[in-house]
Amino acid sequence: MDRIIYKYCAVLGVDGMGRYNERASTPNMDALFQNGAVTWDAFSMDPTISAENWGAMLLGATPVVHGLTNGYISQNVNTNKALPSVFTQLRAVFPEAYLASVCNWDPINHGIVEHDVGVDMATADKDGPLNEIILEKIKNKPKFLFVQYDDVDGAGHHYGYGTEGHIKQIEYTDGLIGAVVDAYKEAGIFDDTLFIVLADHGGIRTGHGGYTDEEKYIFFGVAGRGIEKSHISFARTVDIAATVLYALGAPLPPYDLNAFSSQVPEGIFPWYGGKYIVSQAGVKTAVTLPSKPYAALAAAFGDERIRLALFFDNEIKDETGKCRFTEYDTVKYYSNGVRSACAEFGATGCAETNDLAVGDGSFTVAAWLLTDRSIKEECVVCANKDWWWQKRREQGFALVMKNNDTVLLLGSGKDEFGLVTPFPDDHKEGWLHTVAAVDKAAGEIRIYYDFKRIRAFRLPEGFAGSLDAFPFVVGNDVGRKNNTETFPNIFRMDDLIVFDGAFTDADVETLRTFYES
Repeated sequence: MDRIIYKYCAVLGVDGMGRYNERASTPNMDALFQNGAVTWDAFSMDPTISAENWGAMLLGATPVVHGLTNGYISQNVNTNKALPSVFTQLRAVFPEAYLASVCNWDPINHGIVEHDVGVDMATADKDGPLNEIILEKIKNKPKFLFVQYDDVDGAGHHYGYGTEGHIKQIEYTDGLIGAVVDAYKEAGIFDDTLFIVLADHGGIRTGHGGYTDEEKYIFFGVAGRGIEKSHISFARTVDIAATVLYALGAPLPPYDLNAFSSQVPEGIFPWYGGKYIVSQAGVKTAVTLPSKPYAALAAAFGDERIRLALFFDNEIKDETGKCRFTEYDTVKYYSNGVRSACAEFGATGCAETNDLAVGDGSFTVAAWLLTDRSIKEECVVCANKDWWWQKRREQGFALVMKNNDTVLLLGSGKDEFGLVTPFPDDHKEGWLHTVAAVDKAAGEIRIYYDFKRIRAFRLPEGFAGSLDAFPFVVGNDVGRKNNTETFPNIFRMDDLIVFDGAFTDADVETLRTFYES
C-alpha cells in the first residue's frame, strides 16, 4: 500500500485513564477505532507520573533524558533547544500551519510546549469547559491539535482508579471525544486527519507513580484513512512524537536513546516498513517496599512520644489516632513512595488539623522529601504559622524546602529566626530524609539529613513552644496561600512524623533502624 501523508493530526490524551476504559461504556471511542489500530497494553514511562509522560510524548525522549517533573514544569518555561518538541519540529516544516495545545493541566503548556513557536495554547479548570475551547480551535483546522483531559485522573485520585466514580468520568470524557470527532467532520477535515487517543498512565487505589500493571499499562488507539483494524504489538507514550511527525510527513530525528528515542510502533500504518527497537525499551517492574505498621514505630519510640504519624498510604490518616485532618483541594497520591505510597502537596492541595500539640515546647519533625532541584522559590512543607513575610514574626514554625536546602523558620511573636541548611553535597535528587529537632532544654536546633547530623545551632531565646500556636497544616502555610498563590509549588512527601521532645543522635539512629530493618 502506498504511503498516506495526513494533512492533520489530533492527539487526545486522557490523564489517568490507563486502560480502565476497557471496563467503561465508550461508544464514541469504540466507533472511532472500530477499524483502527489499538492496544490495551501500551506502556507508560517509568515513573508513571504526568510530567514525565506528557514530556515524553511531546519531546520524544524518556524521562531520564528530558528530566521534567510536575514541580519543574509548573514553574519553568521550556527553553531546551537541544530537545525540541513536536510543535517546534512541525513549525520548522510547516511555518504557516495552525498548531494548538489545549490542556486542563496547564503546566503542560507552561513548561513543556515552547512559547516561541506560535502555538495557540489554552486551558480551563474542568474538561467540559475545556471541550468548548477545543471545538472553537478545530474551526481553524489545526495541522496538529494536542489535547489533555485531566478530570479522569482527578476522579482516580478522589474515588480510586477503576472504581465507579473513575469509570463514570471516563464515560463522560468519551462523550467529549465524540464531540471533538463531530467537530472535525463539521470542519470538513475528518477524512484527512489522523486521530490518536491514549492515556499517560493508569493508577492503583488512589495513586500512581510506581510500575504495577494497573499503573503502567495504557490504552493507545490510532484511527485514520488507510489504517486497518489491527493490534499494535508494542508502544510507549514516548512514541507519540515519532508517530505524529511521520503521519504528517515531517522528518524523524535519528533514534538516540540519550536524545530522541521516540519510534513509530509497528502495526499502525500498513505501509510502514520500519522495525521497532525493543532491546532498550525500559520495560520493567518496580517493587516498592510495603509500609511498616505503626505498631513498629510505637514500639521503637512509645505511643505517647509520637504526636502525629502520616504515612500517606493513599489517605490523610494520623496513625496515632490523635489528630483529625480537613483536606483542602486535592492531595494526590503516588505509589512509588519510600515505603508504599507517598503524597503530592502544594498547589494541588493540603490538609489541616487543630489537634496537634506537644508538651514543653521541644519537638521534632521528621519526613521524607522528594528533591529534584525544581523548586526555585520557598515551598512550605508543613507549618503552624504564615510564611508571608509580613507575618513571619507571629508565633509558630514552618519547615520549608527549596531546590538546594531546607529552611526552619521560627516566630516568637516579636521576632523571627530562620535556619537554612543546604542539602548534602553528594545529594543531587531523589528522596532525602529530613529531621528538624527543636530542643528547648538544651537551647539548640539540630538538623539531620539521611539520619546524619548536619548541624546544631543555638536556639535564640523566646523561640521555643512553637508547635502549639496555630492549626498545623501539611503542604502549605496556615494561610494556605504560599504554595498556591505566592509561589505555586508542587512537591512530594512520605512519612511525616512529629514527636514530642527533641531528637538526639541516638533517636535518629533508632529511626534509621526502623526504616532499614
